[in-house]
Amino acid sequence: MASFPEPEWFLALGRLMEAEGELFRRIGYAETRFAIRVIADDSAKTEHTTGLEISGYQIVRALALDDVAAFDPDFVVCARRSTWQRMLDEIQRGGRPDLRHTLSSLALIGEELWLESSDQLREDKFYRFNQTLQELFNLAVKLR
Repeated sequence: MASFPEPEWFLALGRLMEAEGELFRRIGYAETRFAIRVIADDSAKTEHTTGLEISGYQIVRALALDDVAAFDPDFVVCARRSTWQRMLDEIQRGGRPDLRHTLSSLALIGEELWLESSDQLREDKFYRFNQTLQELFNLAVKLR
């Protein structure tokens, strides 16, 4: 089984997203291309960046990125490995992170998780589709 943040891990979430179709239809469709960046805990070095594209109610693309600019994401969600791991651990324990450790809450504080984007209107897609993104991550509880 693939692990976070490998593209195959996100594709497995995408299959669960399709299986949980009603949940995502209630939230509403999402159209965004974004990246997840994992930064080492002990340095500013990027460990891994995965590009994702959601169209409607499914992940249509997930790939490892060497060149983020060539992928042209709407936004990049950046956090240290320990921040990502804490959120995923909380999801495994309770099906979702506590309110202070959701994608939205962490991004609003901006210290542990932050967004990068060259265009404010495109960055706004993070907030517009945030519930879809969080529910996608919450499906990690079903990965074994």
